[in-house]
Amino acid sequence: MLPDTAQQVNCMQTALRSLLSLRVLSPSSKQHKRHLQPYPHMKSARAFFDRLNQDYLTIHQKECELFWLTHTGQSDDHDAQGTAGLARRTFLADAQRLAQSRDHLARIEASAQCDERDGLVTGLRGWVAAFEGNAMGSERANVLLAELIKMDADLFARRQAYKMHHVGASGLTEEASPATLRSNLASNPDDASRKSSHEALHGLERWVLDNGFLEIVARRNALARELGYRDFFDYRLRTGSGMSPEQLFAIFDEFERSTREAHFAALNRLVMEHGDAALQPHNLPYRMRGGAAQKVDAYFPFSKALERWAESFRRLGVSYRGARIEIDLLDRPGKFPTGFCIAPTPSYRDDSTGWVSADVRFTSTARPQQAGAGLQGLNVLFHEAGHAAHFSNVARNSPCFSHIYAPSSPAYLETQAKFFDALPGDPCWIRRYARNATGEPMPDDMLRSRVESNQAFLAHAERRDLVPTYFERALYAMDDAERTMESVLELARSLTLRILGVPHHTGYVLSMPHPIYHDIAVYYHGYLLAKMAASQTRAYLTRSLGYIVDNPAVGPLLAKHYWTSGNSLTLDQTLRNMTGESLTSAYLATECNRSPREAWALAQEAFERADRVAPLMATGEGDLDASISIVHGAQRIATNEASLPAMYAEFEAWIVRSAQVA
Repeated sequence: MLPDTAQQVNCMQTALRSLLSLRVLSPSSKQHKRHLQPYPHMKSARAFFDRLNQDYLTIHQKECELFWLTHTGQSDDHDAQGTAGLARRTFLADAQRLAQSRDHLARIEASAQCDERDGLVTGLRGWVAAFEGNAMGSERANVLLAELIKMDADLFARRQAYKMHHVGASGLTEEASPATLRSNLASNPDDASRKSSHEALHGLERWVLDNGFLEIVARRNALARELGYRDFFDYRLRTGSGMSPEQLFAIFDEFERSTREAHFAALNRLVMEHGDAALQPHNLPYRMRGGAAQKVDAYFPFSKALERWAESFRRLGVSYRGARIEIDLLDRPGKFPTGFCIAPTPSYRDDSTGWVSADVRFTSTARPQQAGAGLQGLNVLFHEAGHAAHFSNVARNSPCFSHIYAPSSPAYLETQAKFFDALPGDPCWIRRYARNATGEPMPDDMLRSRVESNQAFLAHAERRDLVPTYFERALYAMDDAERTMESVLELARSLTLRILGVPHHTGYVLSMPHPIYHDIAVYYHGYLLAKMAASQTRAYLTRSLGYIVDNPAVGPLLAKHYWTSGNSLTLDQTLRNMTGESLTSAYLATECNRSPREAWALAQEAFERADRVAPLMATGEGDLDASISIVHGAQRIATNEASLPAMYAEFEAWIVRSAQVA
């Protein structure tokens, strides 16, 4: 594809000025030759760059379409999805494309500056980074990767067919997803019912270990060592996050030390109140949630989740810049057990045709009739909608800047989501948005109880994110011969005891998809780093703006500093651009170490600031600038084609009808 006329003229005029400035040079001069022929190099590089973009989009879109169908339970064509995933990995690992990208980049960087040249430099640098971050480097590595993808697809297909059961809130034995089991653990007052959920999750862990996962771990290590790394943890961390294990654990060890006292003091208080049995795995989530939780649930009906998300984001000034968004919110058999977000077409600015709006899809795993489902579903909705906002706002000139693979680090990706999923827990947000079925706000005494009870176990909640990462590091460091079902379960138990102080518990680390599946293995560390970055961002915005909830300046600031550049900047660079500081765990540790009374005092100060600016807070201005469809598998439930309020009403009516049928 040729560059447009304006870019051609700009480059040719720049080249002519360069020639005129060099008229005293010898015709044989290298500098003279460099400026004589900028355009032929530009034309070749342009054709190569445009072809990269289009070829990658074609491969990426096919994989995403199949991923969406298999991971929302609409298709069991796992072989096709695995083949499509391998095609994408092969494309990004292609050594010839990397060499060609480097060659074109070197030629263009040596050319006369102009808009066309500068755009190509930006785009080709993005592709070089993408190819370098995903390079295989040997034929044996390619063979090992292909074997791993096949093993991964096979395990996923068998996991989709694996059924779990527990005693639910009705007192009857029923089929349950991991999300349902975890919710039952936190909300069901019946000890035997909770124990059945615990046993089902632990049974899933044993099933994973007995169905090929240990062989996958060994094969991943073989791949990493073929590429010159210590093990798969070292390989994935360095290529996916740009840091060594030593650098990561310097951060995590410090966070563990700095939150240890607050965490174990909270556990001691729990034992004093409820006895040693409170620390049993099937009791701990329920005891931490507290008896007032069911009263709080009434103020978070899931039927209102869609409206509260859209209104919150709209009032924050978040724009999806013309994106097409599809949202699948409810749990069902065959659906992936955690929320996820994909962008078959990520946003970017094509050098020739201009802005390309995103096609983004995301899920939640809500069960509206289950205790706690409203708030849990809302948290997941905010989280995945944060990812969608990111993928809809990247404005570089190639789709390689807006995908989930290297050089996009897990921490950078998850920061965009973790900033938003904290909002439903923000006292100012609850004060403004939480309403019961009759429209009444949450009473102040209930809000205070919620703030203080959450604060009491905040250190536990954040330290829990340490366990999967310490587990994966130790798992890949094991010799193949010593890696057995019992040794791996004992590893999980020992880490859960050391970090969380909970005996005889694995933390259900192998019931989560992240350690299991190839693309998200050695990913979980990104969540805690992202929470650190989100805490740092909240502190900065509170200092600079005074308030966050419904502040229309927030969305544009995030777009400018965190989203527009995509993965051309690291998380640390985006943080420095926004806050002036590099990533630090200090802000999150400070949050964890506050007493419940201090947390409530800070909430009251935030209420006072919000009340002062209440007349200025966003209400009816702006919209999300997106075409939104709410679906349940292949069923279309609601859209914003008429208006956002019409979409809210359609969704709420559907939830009510679904509850009546259930």
